[in-house]
Amino acid sequence: MSSSEGWGPSPITGYTRRMVTIHRLPDCGNAPRRELLAALVIALAKHDADHVDSVLADDIAWRILGQRILEGRDGVRQWIAATPPVEEVSFGSLLTHGRGASVDGVLVLHDGTRQAFCHVLRFAGAAKTAKVLEADSYLIALPAH
Repeated sequence: MSSSEGWGPSPITGYTRRMVTIHRLPDCGNAPRRELLAALVIALAKHDADHVDSVLADDIAWRILGQRILEGRDGVRQWIAATPPVEEVSFGSLLTHGRGASVDGVLVLHDGTRQAFCHVLRFAGAAKTAKVLEADSYLIALPAH
């Protein structure tokens, strides 16, 4: 399944994107955290810091492995603002179990470069309304194809 979602300029970076193309295979629709994971990745791609904030604990610890550690929601907001625009998101796996979840796939950036991603999340509890307490992200530049 593919879709496009429009968005406007980032107030901090000035990046303007008209749409992000999303590629995702349909699933059973019976796992609310899978939807949360997909929405989180899409919000990151669209620089939608408000949506990202809505699923994070106040004291989130988000590690971008090999790069930096983001402390709290403000640290995550700054990272989002500094990331380049994304043209396309292709989802691989969306996995959830108890307090843990992971999502992986490939991003196509505005300049045509590709980046593999994997976000491993730990929630504050097992309830579907629990906030993300910790995250580890693996971001790997892919060769041109």
